[in-house]
Amino acid sequence: MEFTSELPLIAWALRLAAALLVLLFGRRLARIVRELVKKALHQTGLTESLVTLFTAVTYYGILLLAVILALAILGVPITSVVLALGVVVVILGIALQESLSNLAATVLFLLFQPYKVGDIVQTAGVMGVIKEIQIFHTVIMTFDNKLVTAPNGKIQDSNIINYSRLGTLRADVNVQVSYSDDLRQVKQILLDILAADERVLPDPPPSVVILDFGADGIIVGVRPFVNLNDYWNIQFDLRERIKERFDEADITIPFPQRDVHLIQAKP
Repeated sequence: MEFTSELPLIAWALRLAAALLVLLFGRRLARIVRELVKKALHQTGLTESLVTLFTAVTYYGILLLAVILALAILGVPITSVVLALGVVVVILGIALQESLSNLAATVLFLLFQPYKVGDIVQTAGVMGVIKEIQIFHTVIMTFDNKLVTAPNGKIQDSNIINYSRLGTLRADVNVQVSYSDDLRQVKQILLDILAADERVLPDPPPSVVILDFGADGIIVGVRPFVNLNDYWNIQFDLRERIKERFDEADITIPFPQRDVHLIQAKP
């Protein structure tokens, strides 16, 4: 009788020991795999936040499997464990719906790479340089040196204009001239200005086009292609140079004029 009474206790102790061994082995395996995944992801050029995300998912995923296996060894029904985990996942999914949406957008950005760190983009009402792609947000530094943290879900729902992807941009500058000015002379002056600027790329060639007939003058478009680093400075410089050359050639840049009529009230 003494032997039979001790037998279940011994069996339970062996199960407990086996479960502890599984947990210890699972923890050790999770650490090893986490380091391997971290080294592999660092070679892909991902941001540190994304590397942290995927290594954490790997680590805790292996730990979760080890816990489930240990509970199975102790005799806990696996179906009950899976059902409980399913309920927890559903509750968390409802509570963290917006965060999960941002996380899904992050994964899509990782797969399709509409932008990367260092790119100049315009999205979600913000324009600037991508500083970091975080798990749920993207950090953008604007050109007036402000840091903007935008949710990745909102960025996904917005148009993304990537200024850096192709390396070259068309630096559009519009200028208005009087209807009385000689358009041939205007276009030639503008082409000469472009030809004298070394930042203007020869291919595709720059162009000067008539855009529209405005209320106060003819709108002329100056269309040079430049490298990304010259995109903003050349627009500032072209406007200054155009004004100087137009003044030398007596070409008028009209400004809005309005006639105001005063009506005197009768006494």
